[in-house]
Amino acid sequence: MDYSGKITDIPGLRVGHHTDLVNGTGCTVVLCEEPAVAGMEIRGAAPGSREVALLDPLASAQSVNGIVLTGGSAFGLDSAGGVVKYLEEHGVGVRFGRTRIPLIPAAVVLDLGFINHAVRPTADDGYAAAASASTEFETGNAGAGTGVTVGKLLGKAESIKGGVGTASIRLPGGATVGALMVVNAIGGIFDPETGEIVAGPQTPNGFANPIDLMIESPPKDRGFFRNTTIGIVATDAPLDKIGATRLAMAGQDGIALAVRPSHTANDGDAMFALSTGNYPEPVPGDVLHAAALKAVTGAILNAVDSAETLGGVKSAADARAAFK
Repeated sequence: MDYSGKITDIPGLRVGHHTDLVNGTGCTVVLCEEPAVAGMEIRGAAPGSREVALLDPLASAQSVNGIVLTGGSAFGLDSAGGVVKYLEEHGVGVRFGRTRIPLIPAAVVLDLGFINHAVRPTADDGYAAAASASTEFETGNAGAGTGVTVGKLLGKAESIKGGVGTASIRLPGGATVGALMVVNAIGGIFDPETGEIVAGPQTPNGFANPIDLMIESPPKDRGFFRNTTIGIVATDAPLDKIGATRLAMAGQDGIALAVRPSHTANDGDAMFALSTGNYPEPVPGDVLHAAALKAVTGAILNAVDSAETLGGVKSAADARAAFK
């Protein structure tokens, strides 16, 4: 699959990272130059989040100023406060008297103990990520993708390094759909176009099929099931909050295509959706949803493909090189 595009192909979006390779954690922020309509869907049973209730279609807030994806589990939610501080200093947010209140929903992955369980993203780290936001950014072992892993059904030693990835799809009429994904799954990663397992639990002869493992050899509690795939699917096509929520649902379908199994009891799989509305014409929802499937699966594959060996966990490329 061609995943050379990126979420910042949508005008008005910028991405920034704070990356801590020494301690194996980090955070990622997507900033909107103008307020964007947003939605969200959670399918994992163990989510961690901040300010997501305002994304409900019945909530009064009609837009957000950005999204934070972070490591550090619940502790890492502190990083969103740094993004809020950065945006307030730059006059961004909903005006309330003499103050502007930036609206920054956030979701977390559990990377505690990948290298150092005591170090988590802080407000200062979120501030730094926001200050670095650009249309160009790293993938793989960067930001919230620094301490993540996939294919964990046989334990840590046989797992594979995950990461942060991106992709975009340009529709024939000119609208764009892009995705940014942080991939930290108990399941394996599949290319939905070929059916190939591109990252899964390692065996001497190749990647094991995680669906078969889950059925035939249910996992024991090895203390390494720190999971959750989170991300953002975005478009420049105009959407209201209901449309954005349905776009987030399509993003979850993309997770299910590429991460198998997904949405487990130990996952907090969460998808945000953003609509900048810069494209002048409406686009049918089903067209956007189809593009979201390709963008999200492409971003997941990009995350694993660009990740590098870290913390004793092999990248998919290094694992394949070691197979018999």
